[in-house]
Amino acid sequence: MKLTDIQPSAYAERRLRVARAMQGGVAVVPTAPERVRNRDTHYPFRFDSHFWYLTAFPEPEAVLVIVAGVSPRSILFCRERSEERAVWEGFRYGPEAARERFGFDATLPIASLDEEMPKLLADQPALYYPLGADAAWDARTVKWLNAVRERERSGFVAPARVEDVRVLVDEMRLIKDRDELATMRSAAAISAAAHRRAMQSTRPGAAARRSTRSAARRRSRRRRRSASRPGTARPRA
Repeated sequence: MKLTDIQPSAYAERRLRVARAMQGGVAVVPTAPERVRNRDTHYPFRFDSHFWYLTAFPEPEAVLVIVAGVSPRSILFCRERSEERAVWEGFRYGPEAARERFGFDATLPIASLDEEMPKLLADQPALYYPLGADAAWDARTVKWLNAVRERERSGFVAPARVEDVRVLVDEMRLIKDRDELATMRSAAAISAAAHRRAMQSTRPGAAARRSTRSAARRRSRRRRRSASRPGTARPRA
């Protein structure tokens, strides 16, 4: 899927549906962390599926916050744009461009997350968060809650309950919308074409590794073509 094919309104509608299902409170959905392969080399980044479903934002070090209520709003925390880091790590949208391109109500630098979250959680009835998915994030979330509790003498109240936001998102994903159906049909067509190619390259007595090598060459050519086109996201199942 190319980022140019993404319709921000479809993802904004999904975020609104989550906010309605929450009825009140704050949802926090981090994307997946980068994984180090060796020294300063990382594995290809694979975003968190729940985060992608609600944002279509492809970069690491990003967090979606949904504030439910009478006037729901969605906030993205992401990396700031840096020409220097882009030389080594690739293109970054930065908060301002991310808000315009992906349709968030507000965007803030990821470096401000720990400062902003206690403010967003104050006087909210519930926190929706992917419990147990990452120990470091669990500890970080507890610090936000404790920071709110420390201000109780000033009249602020911490969320009384914590619920798993993935339950809400998984329930939504049971019924596919138009964009999801189009993606599934496209994936099925690609898979069917690959099977036809494999059958066409098969001969009596030929070793399976011949077909495997042929498929690997075709995948390599597609990756090179994809990498040469800017603005192309490469989601993986």
